[in-house]
Amino acid sequence: MEGREPSTRPSRTTPASPRVNPALVKRPRFQTLARFWEGQDVLARWTDGLLYLGIIKKVDSAQETCLVRFEDNSQFSVLWKDIFPPAVPGKEQLCCVCNSQACTPDNKLVHCGKCKHAYHQECHVPSVPCDTDSAGSSWMCRQCVFAVATKRGGALKKGPFARSMLQMKLSLPYQLKSLEWDPLHLTNKQQCYCYCGGPGEWNMKMLQCCRCLQWFHEACTQCLSKPLLYGDRFYVYECSVCTRGPENAWRLPLGWVDVSHLVLYHLSICCKKKYFDFEREILSFVNENWESLLLGELTDTPRTDRYSHLLHALTAEKDR
Repeated sequence: MEGREPSTRPSRTTPASPRVNPALVKRPRFQTLARFWEGQDVLARWTDGLLYLGIIKKVDSAQETCLVRFEDNSQFSVLWKDIFPPAVPGKEQLCCVCNSQACTPDNKLVHCGKCKHAYHQECHVPSVPCDTDSAGSSWMCRQCVFAVATKRGGALKKGPFARSMLQMKLSLPYQLKSLEWDPLHLTNKQQCYCYCGGPGEWNMKMLQCCRCLQWFHEACTQCLSKPLLYGDRFYVYECSVCTRGPENAWRLPLGWVDVSHLVLYHLSICCKKKYFDFEREILSFVNENWESLLLGELTDTPRTDRYSHLLHALTAEKDR
């Protein structure tokens, strides 16, 4: 399958896709009906919103999942909705959403110029304009636009792919109201998040829209000036679906206790340990990432004063 050159997938200690009831997730019919097989090369969407190359090792039809081995030799169970096989030779005339080749003058089959999959104009989200070249020489489907434009630290902001992505992000490929959320609205049973509809974890570099409350991957957003830290909720964010246009993100003011808490959490996720040396690890990280932390009023704090502020926050706020 043609697609974005995959980067190294972050390691994990828990499965990417827990057992779910997939009935309420709107997915292309071709994925539900397709016969996945062992040894098949696929692109699988990870919880960071990015696509990675993998090989199917086992198919579980009852749970609609596949055990996928990635390039780093790790193996995880992935929902069918997050697995994207290449176009099958000889079946390019079937719409990959409805699995039909029936057309009308107002709803023709168009082909993606990158992955070669066919879509009815009305089956694709959003609908394909009527003047699109049916040969697919220039038009790219939603999946391929996201595969090209999504990046760690935030998606492309300029250029034709960035503009195409913004248009795709005005509508979601699933029904937001059909998702079943936990009481804190942090996770849903369908593992369906963001503009891409892929899996996710709220504390692993995701932003929550303050209007619709859905969570969005850092890699799929186009409004961030700096990369996110793990667990960084010091933002007010509005998604493109709610604004009907570009996203918005405002940095909330941080105090020294907030900075200490955020840095400790980020380090604990990155390093997978509980305790850190103050000068060698905590203070060093803050100084090295000072500009990226977007500290607002704290930005002008001299380097010589940061030691005492951080140390006081850590020792005076032991409960937190």
